[in-house]
Amino acid sequence: MSNYTRRDFIRRSATGAAGLGLILNGEWVRLEASQLPNPAGPNDRVNMGFIGFGIRGNILLESAKQTGQANLVAACDCYQGHLDRAKERTDGKIDTLLAQYKKLLDRKDIDAVAIATPDHWHLQMVLDALDAGKDVYIEKPMTHRIEDGPKMIDAARRAKRIVQAGSQWVSSDQHKKAKEIVASGKLGKVTKVTATYNRNSSTGAWNYPIPLDLQKGVNFNWEEWLGPAPQVAYDPERVFRYRKYWDYSGGISTDLFVHLINSIHFIMGVQMPRAVVACGGILFRHDGREVPDTLDAMFDYDGFCVNMASTFNSASTAGQGIQFLGTDGSLTLLLGGAMTTLAESKAEGYGYSIDSWPKKMQDDFMSQGNHKTESEGALPRPQPEDVPFESKPDATVLHLAEFFNAVRSRTPSYETAEVGHHSAAAGHMVNLSYRSGKKMVWDVGSGMARGG
Repeated sequence: MSNYTRRDFIRRSATGAAGLGLILNGEWVRLEASQLPNPAGPNDRVNMGFIGFGIRGNILLESAKQTGQANLVAACDCYQGHLDRAKERTDGKIDTLLAQYKKLLDRKDIDAVAIATPDHWHLQMVLDALDAGKDVYIEKPMTHRIEDGPKMIDAARRAKRIVQAGSQWVSSDQHKKAKEIVASGKLGKVTKVTATYNRNSSTGAWNYPIPLDLQKGVNFNWEEWLGPAPQVAYDPERVFRYRKYWDYSGGISTDLFVHLINSIHFIMGVQMPRAVVACGGILFRHDGREVPDTLDAMFDYDGFCVNMASTFNSASTAGQGIQFLGTDGSLTLLLGGAMTTLAESKAEGYGYSIDSWPKKMQDDFMSQGNHKTESEGALPRPQPEDVPFESKPDATVLHLAEFFNAVRSRTPSYETAEVGHHSAAAGHMVNLSYRSGKKMVWDVGSGMARGG
C-alpha cells in the first residue's frame, strides 16, 4: 500500500461515499454521490489478511473484492476445507495457513486483517494483531466479555492502529437517511424504539451443516480452534454450531441484538443504556443448546426506552425491523429492506369520554374552542411514505470500503473500537440480566455493568 494522504481521502470520499453533504448559506445540502470510490490501483490497495474463513470470513473476502480497494494476500483457518474455498474464491492466488494465525500476522506484506473467528478468540487475536502493527476489522460482537473492550481500546491507542467493528448496517445509505430523519425533528421527540429479529429454521437457529470430510488432526486443528476456551472433549457440534454455547458466544444477544443495538445507537446518537432487563428461555429447540431460543429485553436510555425481541421459533410476522416512535410520527425500517415514515394522526377521544354526560352538556362542550376539530383529527388521514435509499452495494461492501479508507487516511470511521465495545457491552448486559434474573445497570465510572 502506497502513502495515502488526508487530501486524497477527502477528495475520494467526496466523490465516493453516500450520505455526505455541506453547509451552503446556512442550509444543509446533501451531496448525492456514488456509493463506492473508484477502484484503487494495485499499489494503493490495502493488503489484507483474513483470520477465520467460515461463513462470515467467506462473505468478507467476497465483499473486500467488490470494494476494489484491497489486495487479498492470505487467509488462515483451523479447517482445511475453508482454506480450499478461499483458494477457489481467488483463483488460487491467496496464500493459506492452517491454524497458524500468528504466522499470518508476522508477514510484512499485510497491512490489515479481518478477524471472523468465534467470539472467544476475539480479544487475543485483536491484541496480537495490534502488537504486530496491523489495522483490524473485527466482526461483531467485538467482545466476548464486557471487560475485553477496554483492553482492545487501550491497545489500539498505544499501537496507533485503526480498529473497526463489523456491524455493517451503519454504513448503509438506509441508516444514514434514517439518522437524518430522526435528527431533523420530523418525528418529534422519539420516546420509544421497538426492534425485532426473528427466524424459524434450523440453520437460522445456528444448526449449520458439519463438513462431511471433517477429521480432527487431519484437516482440522481442534486444539487451536479451542484456544483460550475451557478444555472439553472434541465435538464438531461446538465448532460449526458454536453460537449455541456460552463458552464461544453470547447467543441471540451478541449475534443479532448487537446489530439492532448498534443501529439504534447510530441513528439516535447515543452511547449506552442506563439499565437493561431481560427474560427468555429455551422454549422449543431442545437440541443441546445452552443459550435461549427466545429472548426479550428492555433498555432504559436517557430520554427514550427500547423494547427488543427475538425468537427462533416463528418468522411469519415482519422480522429484522426497527421502529422509532415519535410524538409527531414514526419511522419503520427493515435491515437492508424497506423504510417508511408515518405522520401521527392525532384525535382527541372526546366522544367516548363525555358520553356519560347529559346531551346538552356534551353539545356545549363540543362547541367550545377547537373541541370539535380536535375530536375529528386531521383529514385526510396520514398515509405511510416510502423513504427512497440506495440499496446497492451490500452494506458489508460499504462497511469494508469505509475501513479501507480509514486505513489509508488514518482517519477512523464511525464504528471505532469504542463504538463496537459499547454495542457489544449492551448486548452482554442482556445476557447478564437473563442469566442472573436481575436488572443490570451501567456504571459509567467503572465502565462495567452491575446488578441493580
